Amino acid sequence: MNPATILTASRVAIAPLFAYFFVTGYPTAQTGWLWICLILAALIELSDLFDGMVARGRGEVTDFGKVFDPVADSVSRQTIFISFMVSGIIPLWMYLIFFYRDAFLQLLRIVCASSGMVLAARKSGKAKAVLQGIATFAVLLALLLIRFEVQWMPTEIMGLHPGFWIMLFPAIFTLLSVIDYVIPNRKLIVTMMKPK
Repeated sequence: MNPATILTASRVAIAPLFAYFFVTGYPTAQTGWLWICLILAALIELSDLFDGMVARGRGEVTDFGKVFDPVADSVSRQTIFISFMVSGIIPLWMYLIFFYRDAFLQLLRIVCASSGMVLAARKSGKAKAVLQGIATFAVLLALLLIRFEVQWMPTEIMGLHPGFWIMLFPAIFTLLSVIDYVIPNRKLIVTMMKPK
């Protein structure tokens, strides 16, 4: 494997570590474990930032890498979000928005690739990733502030965990990003659904 692929694979390797430390450490709100989760989340985001740059810089862009990168993104972020859901920070319906959006886009990419076509990338996809990354760090920071009993950081807002409100906007944007993919690619999608 080339360095870019190793960076991409690192996200898949780091994600279960995040889940273990978060789900195990969150109920008792152990500060050390939350810091570990913050570091692991940073490593995931840095991997996502640099793998493409490394591949292009070294002239090692591969078809495998083009497919593996979004899969690694989805696996790592879904692992983080399911950790939030299992811990009661976000509800099931919110997690399902993240999950089904990624599953739907993966389906479109696979079907397009099998037909020799490319699903057009959208700016909303990158914006979605940025918002989800920022929200992940915001949730972890909120948990640390709660752990340190910072006065202005509430433990609940309108009966819900602060993490819910942090993740709400990325969830809505994630849902809308599906529409942004479908409308410009509707002719391609209709073509793929026609019998040959």
